[in-house]
Amino acid sequence: MPFQQSDVGQGSDFEQILSRILQEKLYEKKMNGVGFQDAMLLVFKEVLEFSDSIIQDFERDGKSPTVACKSGCSYCCHSLVHIIPIEALLIFQFISVNFTCSEINALRDVISHTQLLTKGKTVAQIYTLKHELPCMFLKHGKCTIYAIRPSICRSWNSMDAKTCRVAYDSFDYKSSVNASPVRNFILGTTRELFEQFSEALLFQSKTLLLHNAVSDCLNSFDPLGLWAKGYRVFSYDKPIKFPAMF
Repeated sequence: MPFQQSDVGQGSDFEQILSRILQEKLYEKKMNGVGFQDAMLLVFKEVLEFSDSIIQDFERDGKSPTVACKSGCSYCCHSLVHIIPIEALLIFQFISVNFTCSEINALRDVISHTQLLTKGKTVAQIYTLKHELPCMFLKHGKCTIYAIRPSICRSWNSMDAKTCRVAYDSFDYKSSVNASPVRNFILGTTRELFEQFSEALLFQSKTLLLHNAVSDCLNSFDPLGLWAKGYRVFSYDKPIKFPAMF
């Protein structure tokens, strides 16, 4: 489906278009005999990729500024981020297939380390520890789950890598960089759509920290199946309050 810059500028129109694509893709999966819970993850991944393709088209055509982000630049991968449950389930499915037992055990160790370092601390205190808190999926400066990385990671961007370095070296958690509004809007809308869709189905839908969400999946029997039946898979006990990401 072709998109114009005006489609993104008209927020409600873009949301309606994306919602229609979501419904069409779910119906297509149903007609092909795919079970609902598997279809949810497949469609979420496809819609994320679709949103990415819109951004790439805009940047290639000069309708949106090109960001400075590139492979190997990982300053922003040293911050605790929030994801929604369906993102955690997609990540869990991916690592269950692509990670070895030793790699998954290493993830458990990183989760325990992160929980230990951040327990009882404020956002400002945690920010000063960011050098000790690389993302659990960061290895040799690259993302090991890049194909299914969360929407916040796709939208977190910068026009100038130098400002990223300054923010990384700063101890001020309010440090910011100049980001692409188009990326933030498109991917923020995508995440909100699936959050609202999950909530409408009475599934857990509110944001939670990445490491805690993955931990809940690893410690649950069939987390996708339980979530899709409306059971509580994710724990929201004593959440750390972060500023809004979008």
